[in-house]
Amino acid sequence: MTSPLVLGRGQNAPWPDAGVLVEVVGIAAAECDVSVLLVDERQRAAASDDLVFYNQPSAPGATLEAGSPARVRLDLAALPTRVHAVLCLVSVDPHRPALGALPPLTAVLRGGDGTERARFPLVDLTSERAVVTVEVYRRGDAWKVRAVGQGYDGGLAQAVTAHGIEVDDADDHAAPASSAPAATTASPSAPHTVATSVPTTPRAAALTPAAAPRPVHAAAPTGPPPPPPPGTSDGERLLRQSSAILEDAARSTAALRSAVAYADRRRDEALADLVADPRTRGGPGKQSAAARAEREHADLVARARERHDADLHQLAAELADHERRLPAAMAPWTAAAWRGWRPPTVPAPGVRVGDLHVEEAPSQRFPMLLGLPLVQPLWVDSASGTDAAAVRAVRALVARLLAAYPVGGLDVLVVDLTGGLAPSLTALAQPGSRAMSTPAATSVTAACAVLDALVRRVDLVQMARSAGALDALGGDDAHRLLVVHDFPTAFDDAAVGRLRYLVDEGPSAGVQVLLTGAQSPVHEGSPLVTTLFRESVRLPVEPDDHLADAWTHTQWRYTPDLGPDDASVVDGVLRAAATDLR
Repeated sequence: MTSPLVLGRGQNAPWPDAGVLVEVVGIAAAECDVSVLLVDERQRAAASDDLVFYNQPSAPGATLEAGSPARVRLDLAALPTRVHAVLCLVSVDPHRPALGALPPLTAVLRGGDGTERARFPLVDLTSERAVVTVEVYRRGDAWKVRAVGQGYDGGLAQAVTAHGIEVDDADDHAAPASSAPAATTASPSAPHTVATSVPTTPRAAALTPAAAPRPVHAAAPTGPPPPPPPGTSDGERLLRQSSAILEDAARSTAALRSAVAYADRRRDEALADLVADPRTRGGPGKQSAAARAEREHADLVARARERHDADLHQLAAELADHERRLPAAMAPWTAAAWRGWRPPTVPAPGVRVGDLHVEEAPSQRFPMLLGLPLVQPLWVDSASGTDAAAVRAVRALVARLLAAYPVGGLDVLVVDLTGGLAPSLTALAQPGSRAMSTPAATSVTAACAVLDALVRRVDLVQMARSAGALDALGGDDAHRLLVVHDFPTAFDDAAVGRLRYLVDEGPSAGVQVLLTGAQSPVHEGSPLVTTLFRESVRLPVEPDDHLADAWTHTQWRYTPDLGPDDASVVDGVLRAAATDLR
């Protein structure tokens, strides 16, 4: 019989059972309440019925069982398909001491037969009155568990408010405040207000669903996008799975960094106490006490790194299997999907724009995938490299974007006033090309004509959609990709204004934008150009640390996709995308 797995903050593990029994044990367990929240991929509850607590002991797939220790039983097969995760909470009433003042508690996870499979000691708590102990979440067709440890000083009311359910008089605790040293969930957004007339009491909370806010898509300079909305196709499921793997890596890394910071703080405090106390400052025990503090620090750090290494080893195996199933546009250039590649018959849901890794695991790379169609412009920032590197990056991106669409599904329009990019795309510019219907614009007049044509296209699609007459477009449903090289060279304010319009209104009409240019002239240019740069997904041509994820704000190292070393591979993709071989 294997011993139960002891989880540290941020650590996750597969869950093979169809059921989960979550209980909180310890000397003070009788003073605490256990509850669960059923949430979607944005960590939001859909309604008050998605909270299982003392006044509402059951929901589909979740039941609060009476007795001591308090526990919740989950039937994973019975959970609604809209439920992406179950958050298990422990809390104390407002009149009781905070969790940090109680003897240590432990969250225990048992299988359907009652066998203990994992546990998570709730350590380092201070003023929290509610803590998300563990999260049971979907991973494709399977389930996983994660130790969380996110604390809320405002108790259960604050915790559920942070996840979309409002409680009367909860405004004083609207924002989560964790004093635990290793809180590993992203800070939730405050929900919209839904007024209730029933006052809050410790045992009679009036709960109402809060209006769910729109998802916040952070500008790419601040991080990879949040998980995409649910979909039904295989490609959409693969895109969500990639996001979930990256999230697990982010949470594990955030837990490691928090644990190391906690160990550093404990050691520094212990050493400071030795110096501050006259009895130990010069005594014979100082050296041994200092050595003991260093050993404890090294032990804490080593255990945290061991957990992180185990997490990433597991995720690496999961990622290797996952990447074998990715379509070409989302796969590495070395993947089998590129060998003998032919244009797809259905669009891919995303495109790969580079790889990500964290400082603690430089050899483990995760794909950076963006959903299609692109809702933000891409900006290949050549400030850190050469124009040749920028051209190579753009060429690889154009090939990947074309590989995401059936033949004729994406029309590439190039504005190249300096003449540095167009020669690299000559494979597209063949007679009867289905991927580049208009020759590259290499003059200001031709560039204005391209911009004007795209503005008219956006206006036409918007008018047809508002009139319910999309059929009037004559079957022209191809998406457009505008590629502007060395922007904003030779662009006046009027041209920048038209580009701004295409960035704002184009995605809804199937128009996507890819820019290249050095960062330096942006800061010296017009406010319109500066705003465009800040709102774009910035893709430097050299490795860069400008990305932080949306879940834990972990810093990621971005490595650009410059395409394969064999240039003929990209040429083959461009030629195949331009010609209807069927």
